Amino acid sequence: MGTITIGLKEIKVGTASSAGTMPTSLTKIGKVYQDTCKITQDTADVQEHSEEGKAAPEVRKKSRKIPKIIFSLMDCDALMLIDYIGGSNVGTESAPKWGYDGDEVVANKAVELTTDQGLKFEVPNGDIEANINADMSKKGIFLVDFVITPMAVDAGKAVRAG
Repeated sequence: MGTITIGLKEIKVGTASSAGTMPTSLTKIGKVYQDTCKITQDTADVQEHSEEGKAAPEVRKKSRKIPKIIFSLMDCDALMLIDYIGGSNVGTESAPKWGYDGDEVVANKAVELTTDQGLKFEVPNGDIEANINADMSKKGIFLVDFVITPMAVDAGKAVRAG
């Protein structure tokens, strides 16, 4: 029998490892906004080679795509913007302010996604792409959208579920 996987309990992050091991210490990343967490995998790029005038290919080569974790956080503060979008603290330690000019590098993170039921997902070395998505109207909310892309590791697999 298969496993039915439903819902999201939490997403935790820790120090990334290109060796392929998950850290022993992980911290909840923040509050994931309702109905935003998804794991998606783009279809493979396909190159087909066929005989002239024939529809059926003789050879079909696929370049598969890695699954990505997508979600939005609703509780980002200045330090989280620095950690995940990039930038630096242009305030003080007690009153941090996010300063950004676009050329900052964001460190990879290990990511663990725990579901309400079923599979738990692990990414030991995840590239983080985070972007502001803020609707500043009365009904809106300030969100930061995340895309976690598993990167290559020296041993084991780039993404795991079990």
